[in-house]
Amino acid sequence: WKDHLLALDHLREGIGLRGYGQKDPLVEYKRESFELFRDLWDRATEEIVRMIFLLQPVSPEAAIPVQRRAQRPLSYSGPDPDRSTAAGESAMDPRTRGVVGNIAPRAAKVGRNEPCSCGSGKKYKKCCGRVG
Repeated sequence: WKDHLLALDHLREGIGLRGYGQKDPLVEYKRESFELFRDLWDRATEEIVRMIFLLQPVSPEAAIPVQRRAQRPLSYSGPDPDRSTAAGESAMDPRTRGVVGNIAPRAAKVGRNEPCSCGSGKKYKKCCGRVG
């Protein structure tokens, strides 16, 4: 497909010369680019069919089982959960971990055509939302 895009770029560069031959460059570009696409489609279809015919089934005994590793959180920055602290408490104990605060909910976003929240009676875009 990259070669196809490169071919379209080359076609676009040279298509203006068709006007000298009394042909519409746009029509010629459409026709020739469709021919290039049809060639790309035919080559892709042949390659897919060739790959399908070359596939060979694998017996279940020959298949290698995939073992999954234990997954840990990607951004974990607390103490190692496998270790214990000096006091004998678990590192996952909430008293030893960092305190997580509640996130305050965001205020609803005021639309540009809604009344301004300052109480002026004007639209937001004419009052507090005015740009420069």
